Amino acid sequence: MQSLAEIMPITIKQIFDDQDDDKYKYGVQCSFLPEKIIYENDTVMNDSNDKSIDAITTTTDNKTALHLQSKWKPVFSVTLIIWICLFVFFVILIIIFGAVSGIYLHRTLQNNSQLQENILAEKEKSNETIQRLANELKYMQNIPKIAFDAQWSPSGETVAGGNGIGSATNQLQYPWGLLVDDDQSIIIADFRNHRIVQWKKGNTTNGQIVAGGKGEGNELNQLNGPTDVLIDKETDGLIICDRNNQRVVRWLHRIGTTQGKVLIDNIMCNGLAMDDLRYLYVSDIEKHEVRRYQLGDRNGTLVAGGNGQGADLNQLNRPYYIFVDRQQNVYVSDNNNDRVVKWAKGAKDGILVAGGQGQGSALTQLLHPLGLFVDTLDTLYVADQCNHRVMRWPQGAKQGIVIVGGNGSGAREDQFHYPYGLFLDRNGNLYVVDQWNHRVQRFSII
Repeated sequence: MQSLAEIMPITIKQIFDDQDDDKYKYGVQCSFLPEKIIYENDTVMNDSNDKSIDAITTTTDNKTALHLQSKWKPVFSVTLIIWICLFVFFVILIIIFGAVSGIYLHRTLQNNSQLQENILAEKEKSNETIQRLANELKYMQNIPKIAFDAQWSPSGETVAGGNGIGSATNQLQYPWGLLVDDDQSIIIADFRNHRIVQWKKGNTTNGQIVAGGKGEGNELNQLNGPTDVLIDKETDGLIICDRNNQRVVRWLHRIGTTQGKVLIDNIMCNGLAMDDLRYLYVSDIEKHEVRRYQLGDRNGTLVAGGNGQGADLNQLNRPYYIFVDRQQNVYVSDNNNDRVVKWAKGAKDGILVAGGQGQGSALTQLLHPLGLFVDTLDTLYVADQCNHRVMRWPQGAKQGIVIVGGNGSGAREDQFHYPYGLFLDRNGNLYVVDQWNHRVQRFSII
């Protein structure tokens, strides 16, 4: 017989010892038992046929029996399970943190992108505002502020032409529109000579050809009946209404330029204007309308007329010359309606500002008006062609004031023979194209 300790690989974890006079009890927990083993009266017996061990029984003097219950040891300990749970918890926490961080980063990037867009938008608005203010300042510098009761010398001084009709450099032939540059140079559309000429300040004997002058034609180095001209300061270019070629062209503003570039074609243009945002305005005497163009655009946007030939306030009848103020109001010399109308930006109808009382020579009337100019007080100056005079119409006035001419048709210094284009320089001096006298007259402000 073998002892119990020699054949049982048992680890005793707990022994409870309760002792009284005649009985002992031992409680033993086993970690592993390969076979069912029965102990009786200190004897060990093996039952190899039963692999499931349910109990160990020990009997002492047939009085005491010790039952030892056996259990399988768990695969995972409680500590390991706790560590697994903690690991899973931290993994979930990391995932949640990553997701939240990703969302926050995404929103931050979106906000940064939106912020950058807002900054760029505000920068563009600021640049536009600065440009608009600069243009308005330039406008205020170039457009004179003239007192309500201002007067001009009644006799003009010939500053260009005046040497009879002809094509020599000291002559003009039925000139139309004109402008005065910042350096006081006078630039004239010399209609029948098919050229643009420039007369420098102080030189009243000869002009210089700055565009055309190659005879009547439609080549890019030619003009055919130019009626108006303006300067685009941004490009130092001359923009010319080449009417009989039905086009608007641009020439570089310098001596020796050999040809121009077509900006707009298929238009019976007559008058030109440019606002402080560099939009180009062109009158069309065939379609009886005025359109605004962004440079490079050949379709344009209707800003006046366009409802057929007529005398209603939404119509025009041969609009010859135009002027655009700093609010983008368009003034139109509505020639065959003997009136001047103002079209506010976006308006469907014009507002009568001068004439419109039928043909005649009264102070309330105009007779085929042509050249226009508006000063900073919104006072209108108009060449009253067939009345051979220049009139001044304060804003809201019911009648005009004759400021020069009005002494009948003639060639004296105080007369006109069909005044066409007109212009006021920054000092308020008045320049008038005296067409049939083939000259330009300057009337000094007093």
